[in-house]
Amino acid sequence: MAVMTASRHLQIPSASTAGGLRNGGIDAARLVLALMVVMAHCASLQAVSPAAHFYFNNGFARVIVPFFLLTTGYFFDRQMAKGIGPWVWRVMRVYLGWSLVFLPFILFYQEISLYRLGLTLFFGFFHLWYLPALIGGMILLHAARNLSDGVLMTLAAVLFCIGGTVQYAENIFLDLSAMRNPYDLLVLTRNFLFYGFPFLALGLLIARGRLLAGIGPRRRFAFLLLAVAMMIVETTLEYRSLDPDGFYDLTFSAFVLTPVLFVSVRDLPLSLPGFDPRRISMVVYLSHPLYLLPLRELTGWGPVPLTIGTFALTFALAPVWMWIGQRLRILP
Repeated sequence: MAVMTASRHLQIPSASTAGGLRNGGIDAARLVLALMVVMAHCASLQAVSPAAHFYFNNGFARVIVPFFLLTTGYFFDRQMAKGIGPWVWRVMRVYLGWSLVFLPFILFYQEISLYRLGLTLFFGFFHLWYLPALIGGMILLHAARNLSDGVLMTLAAVLFCIGGTVQYAENIFLDLSAMRNPYDLLVLTRNFLFYGFPFLALGLLIARGRLLAGIGPRRRFAFLLLAVAMMIVETTLEYRSLDPDGFYDLTFSAFVLTPVLFVSVRDLPLSLPGFDPRRISMVVYLSHPLYLLPLRELTGWGPVPLTIGTFALTFALAPVWMWIGQRLRILP
């Protein structure tokens, strides 16, 4: 894993410092990654080849949600300024609001039963699973915030490795194609405990100056190349040895690559005055299935026209959702 500093006397970045950084490379990266979410859900690279699709969706795209989680963990102290309760209510309002927006899709695409509706409520529909994982992970991080840095890092790594091992075991030992609802297995691993908390903890450790601190640009670039190489090797092993339609949300290389990528973009000398990519990135992430799912259901379009159509509708209607989000407070 990436380097933890030995010193315990490094200065924690102030809120003002963190705030200045937030309008630069971090938010620009969030917007780029949100666009990549749309491409992954549209299977855009299937137009190139099945291999290109697999390497994109199950390779680099596996750092997208971890990057979002790590960013929230990085701003943990600011998020907790009013305590955990107000923060949970704010994000819960976002989750419940968008769950209501997608309620027609939930009723159309899923069987109507108490079990299915309960599973969807607690773990999220389609892309909304991110929010329950975020909420539970932050509650757990708040409870663990006073642990020593070494214990917190160890706990995050152990929990993520358990989740990753379970997910690989599912791919190896289970016949997923024979299962009626194989995606139900995702609740065992892609959740607040094995997924949300570990990346949130990494973000907090970076903010405290305990992880990847004091590393110059050359060493950081070397770490980045090494992490990307790890991702390529792991994705190649998955593609050649396991079911291409298996589950690869918890990849070990993402646990290494995401913090290195975050620190690399955080320190970019980039300012975006008069432009809020953070809010736009959340609108893109939250709203794009409203257009993607009907287009895929009704048109039979291939990956390229599906991607173009989804992007066009997402950006055309983004101002509407930003207006609604501000009034109903259903945007983070």
